[in-house]
Amino acid sequence: MSVTLPTEADREFYRENGYFILRQVIPASLLRDLRREAAKAYDIARRLNGPQAQRLSKIKEHAGELDLTPFHEFDQIEGLNAAIKALLTAEHSLKPTEEATILFGPRERPWSTEWHRDWRDHVLEDEFQSTLGDARWQEIAMDFRLWNQVNCPLYEDTSTWYVPGSFKRVHNTAAEERVYASTTQQELRDDAKQRTDEELELFCLRYCQAMPGAVQLVLNPGDFGIYRNVGWHIGNYVPYRTRMTLHTHCFTEAYAKFAKDYSYLLKAEEAGKERHARLAAAGY
Repeated sequence: MSVTLPTEADREFYRENGYFILRQVIPASLLRDLRREAAKAYDIARRLNGPQAQRLSKIKEHAGELDLTPFHEFDQIEGLNAAIKALLTAEHSLKPTEEATILFGPRERPWSTEWHRDWRDHVLEDEFQSTLGDARWQEIAMDFRLWNQVNCPLYEDTSTWYVPGSFKRVHNTAAEERVYASTTQQELRDDAKQRTDEELELFCLRYCQAMPGAVQLVLNPGDFGIYRNVGWHIGNYVPYRTRMTLHTHCFTEAYAKFAKDYSYLLKAEEAGKERHARLAAAGY
């Protein structure tokens, strides 16, 4: 069965809110095969990075241990690229899945990322302003050839939260900044085990829920969730849920050029510390 094409109303929803879900694009037999290879990938990730490993990337780099056939078949799902073009632009296609990432849940303890907006939050402020600046960033953030990230779960995945419409704003609201400033990545991971597992789970959940306007994306097996990753989003993870999710993006030549031209600016850890310090100095 071919993937259902998005309607004009669906397209308008995406352009207004910044996220959309194509439901159940993966046929049952392919879902079975992808789950089998994703389970192998999870074992590889844990072997390389321990029980809290969140991802394995790129899939093709582990071809010696994985059968890439199901990932190639994913690229050929009937109607998927047509649906992507209908929702986005004729320039778009699915990035080859062998180059994608598989996301996993933790084995031992809950944890959460920080609320973040990709790229913008990963660049030092002075370098951002001197290289691009607010006006140019407004154009970039609203360029629908860019920033179309994909989560496609093999098991139900409720870990992603998103703030509709936030991708359109250059500046965050004061309420959003307060939520961001309320904790740190160190607290959300709690490697020092200052909280019990249950305390940490609820701490992370309350942090997700505190962001004004945030919605939890409920992705069923085989759903294809697209979101503009320059909007506010977060991942919140617990060990009692099986998570194996294909993580990729809808490709254009314009996106490849932007990534190539500006990747040198990305300094995620340093930029995060700078941002927390700046907000603390401002009284958040």
